[in-house]
Amino acid sequence: MPDTFTCPNCGAPLDYKGSDPIIRCPYCNSSVIVPDNLREKPAFSSRQDNFTLTGMAGVDMKAMVNQARRFKEVKELAHSGKMDDAARLYMEITGADALTARSAVEALANGMPVTLTSLSSGPAFINTGAEIDNNIPETPVRRRTAKPKSGMGAGCVVGCFLFILAAGILISVGLPTLASLAGLVIGTQPELVLTSLPNLPISPTVASGIAKATGFGSVDLSIGGEGTGPGLFGDVRGIAVDPSTGGFFAADFEGGRVQAFDSQGKFTHQWIIPGKKLYILSITADREGNVYIATGGKILVFDKKGTPLRTIESEDIHYYYDDVAVLLDGSMLVLSRGDTLFHLAPDGKVLERYDEIISSITDDSELSSRIAVDGIGNIYLLGTFNNAVFIFDSEGKFKNKFGSMGDEPGQFRAPSAIGIDGKGRIFVSDMKGIQIFSNDGRYIDVLKAHTFAYGIAFDDQGRLYVTTNQKMVERYIIQK
Repeated sequence: MPDTFTCPNCGAPLDYKGSDPIIRCPYCNSSVIVPDNLREKPAFSSRQDNFTLTGMAGVDMKAMVNQARRFKEVKELAHSGKMDDAARLYMEITGADALTARSAVEALANGMPVTLTSLSSGPAFINTGAEIDNNIPETPVRRRTAKPKSGMGAGCVVGCFLFILAAGILISVGLPTLASLAGLVIGTQPELVLTSLPNLPISPTVASGIAKATGFGSVDLSIGGEGTGPGLFGDVRGIAVDPSTGGFFAADFEGGRVQAFDSQGKFTHQWIIPGKKLYILSITADREGNVYIATGGKILVFDKKGTPLRTIESEDIHYYYDDVAVLLDGSMLVLSRGDTLFHLAPDGKVLERYDEIISSITDDSELSSRIAVDGIGNIYLLGTFNNAVFIFDSEGKFKNKFGSMGDEPGQFRAPSAIGIDGKGRIFVSDMKGIQIFSNDGRYIDVLKAHTFAYGIAFDDQGRLYVTTNQKMVERYIIQK
């Protein structure tokens, strides 16, 4: 007769019988480690130097123990409040991006289980220079105490999974050496949740006019699904709107693929930016529909058909462009390594440079930030490591700051994107949804998005476009 326990991710009842250490939840598609008291104990050799795990031939147990010790250091840093250092080390171990790393160390600090997802295992946003064709070297950031290594990629993610799986099995048969080390990964919880995204359709999904209410707004367009065909996406994150036509562009994080859609969400064309290990960190469009893409330390500019127009590179290879906003006069505001802001002329000439624009205010390093600009030129920087929004005037003078880490309204946990609508309201996506603030930082409401929002953008009609971790693009009509 099967035993029953609940999924720690969604709370659904799970039936279990056998000795497999991991089963899949049919409700949320999570891979869940079965509590050891329910498993049949596998036979193993009493010789500690001859312990083997079925299906794990060739796995270096010593290497996994070393990884466990490094995870222990992550946990100790998180518990001592050194969140930036913990996140950097987590990124070095796993190859995760800054958003994933920050979310993981916050979970560890709160005694929660670490969740590994099947999202893209591309390198961290702040440290991809050595992996892209132009080979921009790593540059120290002020107060940066641990330099993450790039290029960890999928191999490290697989290795971490094998460590966690091995640790769970070894705990179940009472091997003390790894039991104490594995506790750092699973915190105080009895199960470790390995979350996978639900399987998505292999054909495009286009729904319009559905007006599904979500509190502050309603969805009137939803397109996407997982795949490589027209209207299907990989790890889609970037979103930009063409003001001249109402169409929009969506970009996968990896592979250089940009797809174009008309105002009704119909696929029109695509282009692929060539280059090995190319990652699209940011995408936006100007008033003419030209597309600006931050990738590989460069800003690539295309017309709306995907024809290359120009490439903008920093004259100083120490500065690595990772986000861009285009102003009404055609000049650009460009972020480099999270804490340096450039004002560039349309041809890329540096007009102004603001060093340590966030860390000079907080005295805490900022490694990954996002930028948005309102209609009168005010600048809004979302510091994802500082969990705050910083407001500057059009001349770069600091005006205000709001936000902190937490789960209350107006606080942030794993913030990802920022956008400004035509009324000057500030929209910030995080784990709670998309929070809305007045232009001076006063909390207004939250739009409960269906999934996590990676990127957000607005059109001239005030409609909100969102890319999600479900490989979808959704458009919201804002009700208020």
